[in-house]
Amino acid sequence: MASSVAGNIQFTIRGVNHVVDISSIKNTISFERHFNVSAQVLAMSPRVEYIAFMAWSAAVADGLDVPDDFDKFVDVLDNIEVMDADETAVNPTDGGQSADL
Repeated sequence: MASSVAGNIQFTIRGVNHVVDISSIKNTISFERHFNVSAQVLAMSPRVEYIAFMAWSAAVADGLDVPDDFDKFVDVLDNIEVMDADETAVNPTDGGQSADL
């Protein structure tokens, strides 16, 4: 069993691109507490909301200029993409596609 979720997420808010590393135990625990599910659900049944939460949580922890409330973050979220190992987007949400881990 992994101790935390691994990977990067790229997102755009207010026209500014950010890439965050979601690979921290703190971020994983924040996700599990917020949704009351195991973080393993990210790999088995990802939802855009889950991915957005992981990005927001990592961004807050990194001190990025993002809203301090998840719902306010979603309100200004323009685009979100899970990055694969070579740092390219996998299933961007832009254009109606769904994000996937």
